Amino acid sequence: MNIRKHWKKLILTTTAFFWASCTSENSTQPLYGVPCAPEGCGNPGVESSSSEAVESSSSDALASSSSEASAPSSSSIEESSSSETVASSSSESSSSSSGDVTCVPGDSTVSYYPPSYSESVAKSNAEQKANRGGVTKIDSVSNTLQTVPQCLADLRQELDEFVALYGAPVTFPKDEVCSDGTTRSTQEYLDYLKMKEEWETNKPALDAECQKIYEDKLKEIEAQINKCLATSNPNTDLTVCDLEAMCPVYGVTSSCIYNYQCKDGVSCDRGEGDSNIYCTDKQGERVTYTKNAFNKKYYTKNRY
Repeated sequence: MNIRKHWKKLILTTTAFFWASCTSENSTQPLYGVPCAPEGCGNPGVESSSSEAVESSSSDALASSSSEASAPSSSSIEESSSSETVASSSSESSSSSSGDVTCVPGDSTVSYYPPSYSESVAKSNAEQKANRGGVTKIDSVSNTLQTVPQCLADLRQELDEFVALYGAPVTFPKDEVCSDGTTRSTQEYLDYLKMKEEWETNKPALDAECQKIYEDKLKEIEAQINKCLATSNPNTDLTVCDLEAMCPVYGVTSSCIYNYQCKDGVSCDRGEGDSNIYCTDKQGERVTYTKNAFNKKYYTKNRY
């Protein structure tokens, strides 16, 4: 009875093994119960949790690694902060140092006369030079005449007017001495050097232009002289007078006396500062002229 029971169990076990070996299912499938998924058997809950944990851990590690790579390290931040602090401190120190430097004018000075560097003044001087040449020409002609045309006298008076150039020299310090031990040129001196350099560069062309102004003006004056002599009218011509000035001798006289010797035999005199001229004609008659009245009748060759 017992042998039969054990024999049945043996047959059942053998049949089970044979059946298991002949099945087409994956060998990992359990003999009993619900078949396993293609991934295999095991504890689904444990494996899923473990897989999720691994993936989560891996993702966290990757994110952490990426974050560490992109974020600056604390040493970099400290180094950058230190560098900015040093740069700021250096800049403040430089600014403070520069702000503390004071300068005072040095002993050397430079002076110059602005009209000497003026284009308009240079051209005006060229015209004045021509005018003086015209006066010399008129005086030369008058020395050969007994009477001088009124127009020639008027022209001489016009040309003999002096054009004064007013203005004081400009003076400024050449350099300045600073508290940091340096000596530097002043801005006024640097501007002067630049102006002078430009003037010297342009001067040859300006000189040529001024020479042409002088020559053209002198030709114009000579043409006026010739025209005046050609249209001379004896009834309006002026009698030539030679003028001699006797100026004071210190300790003896205090003012100048002007003597006129005219070609018509009249002699005159005028004291310095006197508005009248006192004349004596050939008959000994005394005649008093104002300056304007005298100049309408007589032409003075030399004017003082």
